[in-house]
Order: sequence, then C-alpha cells, then structure tokens
Amino acid sequence: MTYLERPIFVRNAANIASVLFLIFVVVQLLAAAGIIPISMLWGGRQPELTPSLRVTSVVAAVILGGFIYIIRCRAGLAGKMPQPTLIRVAAWVVTGYMVLNTLGNFASVSHVERFVFGPMTVLLAVTSFIVAASRTGKANG
Repeated sequence: MTYLERPIFVRNAANIASVLFLIFVVVQLLAAAGIIPISMLWGGRQPELTPSLRVTSVVAAVILGGFIYIIRCRAGLAGKMPQPTLIRVAAWVVTGYMVLNTLGNFASVSHVERFVFGPMTVLLAVTSFIVAASRTGKANG
C-alpha cells in the first residue's frame, strides 16, 4: 500500500492544506479591511488599498474557502462518497493553481510573499497534490 492509498496520510495532508488555506483567507480579509498593508500581497506592487483591491481580496478569500471545501471533499472529510468527477478534477485544478501561485510568490517584490507566503504555498502545492493524487473517495477504493 502506497502513502497515497493510506487514508490517514491523505487526511493529514488535507488538514494541513485546510489550515494553510484558512490562514490565507484571514490574510486576504485583513488586507481587505485595511488592517495589514496591501503591499504585502498582490506581488508587492500595490502601494494603496483601492476599493477594487478590497473587492479582489474578498473574492480571493471566497475562492480560497472553496479550495478548502474541494480538498476536504477529495480527502473524504466532507461531501459524498464516491465523489463526483468534478471534485476529483477540481482538486487537480487547485493543485495546479497552487503551483502557479508559488511561482508568483517567489517572483514577488514583497519580502513577505517571497519568504513567508512562498514556502507556505510550496507546502500547499505538495499537500494539494497528495490529496488530488490519492485513491480516497473513488468508487473503487
């Protein structure tokens, strides 16, 4: 039995991903509220919090919340079993998004994105991959 076939391994990866996604939800909402500087986000190139950036941060928080649901469903922690194909495909989309997001974080001029969020998104990409590639939640096992 490989690690990807072990439900506890996949559930642990999903729980780690959920916590990290939740941290990013909170960060986006704090940025939208003007509590943390917007220059920490969005590539570090935005000097001022505009109304459109507020909305964008709230939308990003909602999308990240959706990512939590997708990853938890795929790991068998929420939703129906066997899983709809949409959840399995969406888990791969989340994984791909996190890989691209990681590249963006490391390319950012913001030190916070590069040195804090970058490593966090590496871990998110890895844990999302573990969940997406897992055998949990499939009709055959």
